Amino acid sequence: MDIVMWHRLLYPYEQAVDELMLKFNYMKKEYQVFGRYCPIEHVIGRVKSITSILDKLQRKNVPLERVEQEIEDIAGIRIICQFVEDISRIADVISRRSDIEVVEIKDYIRNKKQSGYRSFHMVVKYVVNSLDGPRTVNVEIQIRTMAMDFWATIEHSLQYKYKGEIPEHADVRLSNAANAVSALDKVMSSVREDVMDAQLSSQIRNQMVKDIAVTIERLYRITPKREVEKIQDEFYQIYQTGNLDLLTRFYEQIQLIAETYKAQVNERGEGLKKTDD
Repeated sequence: MDIVMWHRLLYPYEQAVDELMLKFNYMKKEYQVFGRYCPIEHVIGRVKSITSILDKLQRKNVPLERVEQEIEDIAGIRIICQFVEDISRIADVISRRSDIEVVEIKDYIRNKKQSGYRSFHMVVKYVVNSLDGPRTVNVEIQIRTMAMDFWATIEHSLQYKYKGEIPEHADVRLSNAANAVSALDKVMSSVREDVMDAQLSSQIRNQMVKDIAVTIERLYRITPKREVEKIQDEFYQIYQTGNLDLLTRFYEQIQLIAETYKAQVNERGEGLKKTDD
């Protein structure tokens, strides 16, 4: 058997995880920037350790030479969401991406494992560009709710502790916990619309506050200082009320003010003279 250069073997998988995490996090940012409900809570990724790979090869009775052909989750991405309904939404977005080819789907939500494990898995092919040219690697993408992820983390720890032979008393408790997690996801789904509305309102408010702050800075460069101070004081007063309608009206007004001063600057061909009067 040839010597396995583990660093060289795993490097493209590390690159794939880094790139996909960056892309999925930008996907999350895009939802937020454009004021749309974001189904992604957070994204994590990992490359299996050499120990984990060797253990899996041993369990599956696979020769080391077949590691890349037989082990589909050397690279793994986990996308965590709040609601079960978000899972299919995320999976659909991933399926439509031109840089990812879905080769297999494992739906452990509709068909949960005997242990109680629930998650949605997508095995995909992803191309990384290295110094030696393009290289296609398999990546397993897991999509699950926060509740599912909590249960799966505990189950994984117990599997590791007991080397796959979880005692009956712990297995019963784990099964009960899985049922509780399923019930929790159902309850959370019942308040999904309210949560979505609250999150969208928060995103809109955050973006308006950011835009107002930027506009005030722009006005300070071309507008008398006392005028900008009045605008800033009014902004802080409205902000403290927590009234989104008032904030929206102020946002619209300050944009008109900024456009008016900008037009005056363009007409004169020079910055307006700033004074303290």
